[in-house]
Amino acid sequence: MVIVMGTNATQADIDLVLARLAEQGCRGELTVGVERTIITVVGPTTPALQEDVRVLAHVVDVVLLGKSYDLAGLDSRPQGTIVGIGDGARSAEIGGEQLAIIAGPGTVESAEQLAALGAPLREGGAAALMGGSLRPGQSPYAFTGLGEEGLRHLAAAREATGLPVVEEVPDTVSLPMVAGYADALEIGPHGMTNFGLLEAVAATGKPVILRRGFSATLDEWLLSAERILLAGNPHVVLCEAGIRTYETATSHTPDLSAIPALKRLTHLPVIADPARACGQADLVPDLAVAAVAAGADGVVVEVHPNPDHALADGAQSLSPEAFLALSARLAALAPAVGRRLPRPA
Repeated sequence: MVIVMGTNATQADIDLVLARLAEQGCRGELTVGVERTIITVVGPTTPALQEDVRVLAHVVDVVLLGKSYDLAGLDSRPQGTIVGIGDGARSAEIGGEQLAIIAGPGTVESAEQLAALGAPLREGGAAALMGGSLRPGQSPYAFTGLGEEGLRHLAAAREATGLPVVEEVPDTVSLPMVAGYADALEIGPHGMTNFGLLEAVAATGKPVILRRGFSATLDEWLLSAERILLAGNPHVVLCEAGIRTYETATSHTPDLSAIPALKRLTHLPVIADPARACGQADLVPDLAVAAVAAGADGVVVEVHPNPDHALADGAQSLSPEAFLALSARLAALAPAVGRRLPRPA
């Protein structure tokens, strides 16, 4: 961090800045110019310290050099992170060589719906089962799931399939209920900046799948991940699911460039959700393949036994047959990008 003092700054002003830095475990090195004094900060700098110093007398600018997500940054763990979901026979890993497919209905409708998906998900090499039970919808008239009944259906499907369960947490009120059923907790794009929710989810100790906000930069996204890591939960997976742009051909714009960019910034696993990104089932397979080719550690795929009759998200959901066809394409691609897609024995 570099602090620029004003031309009328006195030695007392400079000493005050140096004292404030010392209080935070840092020290300042002075560069005295003809008109201005520059203070280079040595030590653990943070955005909070940046704002603390900025309000001091005759400080005209504070520039935070480098990145402020030390825990999420690649330098802190260059070998990468593998996040485990579930335990024992009902477990999966995201990161490393194994390609992870998280699949299931966008919204849980019934026990029969999940039962119909069990065999194709297993055959297609799914690593985890998802199904929204309390999914927040943009429209108040949209079907958003069955609540705790849906969670009970997912728990039963976990027993039947052996797949760990991933479930979205819309707010802190529903967190205890969701955490009681799910093996991994998902934070949707609207929750990425809900810092109270992030810290509450982190406190459960369960793996967290953090989706990118629709207008968030990579730095802002990683700072949200940093908040979870700082709260003591190292099990964080980043999920790219599209950003908001001027384009209207798709519901959002799939930002595949974010995947290799993140791989150069963070050690956290990165997955992609092409269905939420584009909103069109016919585009999902190509986008999923492209995401894996770009370096994604896995993909999220919405699957419905009969998409034409889905109560929600039918337009972006694959049929079981389409899911198996996509799985075959991913299995063929995986070795070319140093991955493998395990299949059941």
